[in-house]
Amino acid sequence: MELYINNRWTECYGNSYIAEAIAWSETGNHASIYTTGVTAEEADAKLMNALQELELIPQKATKDR
Repeated sequence: MELYINNRWTECYGNSYIAEAIAWSETGNHASIYTTGVTAEEADAKLMNALQELELIPQKATKDR
């Protein structure tokens, strides 16, 4: 599977920004994931969090205290 993410794809529609990721499988299937936010940064952050929850990208490292 190939995952395509590009924050330049984030666009404003009405009063919301929409971020998009596209996943392509080796057999030609694909899926798109969209998230919305009040700002482009919020939409992009929500998209990255969703991709982490779906285990499509690694979780951010956390420091032990």
